[in-house]
Amino acid sequence: MKLLHQVLKKMYEDYAVIFPPADPKDVQKASVTLIKNGLPAIPPDYLELLTASNGFFWNGLELFSLTDQERENGAYTHTGILSSYLLQLSNPLLKKKLVIGSFPEELIVYDASKKEYQILDRATYSVLLKLPRFFDVLYFYGRDLIEKSSKESKQTRF
Repeated sequence: MKLLHQVLKKMYEDYAVIFPPADPKDVQKASVTLIKNGLPAIPPDYLELLTASNGFFWNGLELFSLTDQERENGAYTHTGILSSYLLQLSNPLLKKKLVIGSFPEELIVYDASKKEYQILDRATYSVLLKLPRFFDVLYFYGRDLIEKSSKESKQTRF
């Protein structure tokens, strides 16, 4: 969890828009709504992100918050998991998958039936990459920043 906070801090310093942490009550409501609609619950390791930041976008990477969040000036609405699930309900290719984010030509999903994260081609929904943990998704998109953060963390211990 400490590394996640360091990575978010580095992303913020690199001009990421990071939202305040999600309220635990909102997390519980969102999970109930998703399950009632036949979708997977939010995976525990993604919940860690939501308790640190209720979604963010950085360098084209958008990780969804629980609900839509409007930017301060109203010029952009950050997508929420609860609004993206409408896409999932109408698309059989996303059955048993929870869309948690996007990149310009990709969707980031959690496939509950396989207990893995997947990067999908946004046009065809074909699986481009399978990853076992949420942090691996974060690492895939922000490797340079994460490695820099990790090195700096090690240096401050001495």
